[in-house]
Amino acid sequence: MIEGMSDGMRQQEGFRPAGRQTRRGRCALCGTTGTLTKAHVPPKAAFNDGEFAWGGTTRDNLLTYGRAQRGGANRYAHCEACRAFTSPWDDEYIRWAHCFAGHLVRSALKGERTHIAGQLTGVRPGRFVRAAIAGMTALTPGLIDTHPEIVRMVREGIAAEPPEDIRFLMGITLGRSGVHIEGSHGARVVRAIRDSKRDGWTAGTSPALSAVVHFPPFSLLLADRQLVESYPHVDCTEFLKLGVDEEADVSITLPVVDLPTTSGSPVPISMLRFVEALA
Repeated sequence: MIEGMSDGMRQQEGFRPAGRQTRRGRCALCGTTGTLTKAHVPPKAAFNDGEFAWGGTTRDNLLTYGRAQRGGANRYAHCEACRAFTSPWDDEYIRWAHCFAGHLVRSALKGERTHIAGQLTGVRPGRFVRAAIAGMTALTPGLIDTHPEIVRMVREGIAAEPPEDIRFLMGITLGRSGVHIEGSHGARVVRAIRDSKRDGWTAGTSPALSAVVHFPPFSLLLADRQLVESYPHVDCTEFLKLGVDEEADVSITLPVVDLPTTSGSPVPISMLRFVEALA
């Protein structure tokens, strides 16, 4: 564990995706039904090896979470064939995670930056984004039905034109930030807005974030196109234009974001707001 990154690894802020967890079910990457393997979200070697407890709601609508277990955040999600094909791509996610984590800890500007800017040389962005989204499919088992093209792009690993209607967003988060992992694909957020002209309230809805992996050093979102402007994260969906083995030099500037801490139980991301932070 990198110095300065350990505290956030053990805060229990994961909000359970919908659906009962079983070892037999439908693969979130290819759609076949059979025995499922565990998908660590994010990869286990990217600091996801501590204690973690999934939260959720009880039958009487109280927020709660279960007993913390060692082994990191994980879900039964992928068949053996898909796991064997896509898990080697985790090496690039792990590489980026350790690079950014080390930079945050060792930088002479530590605690002064609202953004992290840099040039990544000889990296494989197409591999990184597919490793990230493959993990996110464990949180969004319905993605294969609503957005089969992006799931196919991830599963096949071949360069392709990314979809317009769903986007992959990135930010940087701090070691002290609470871990928050959630899947809400297909859900709607209802907001009540004060209408001063009518002296009353009106209700509006918008899509929920499909998946959230707010896990130091990254804050990653899978979001409907119309939500992109609502979050400080940077749209990095274009990484899908590169295949898993293509190397590239990438200039990137990522905002530093944080989430308010909660106590007693996890809170759905729809009830929280990302805030600007310093790193």
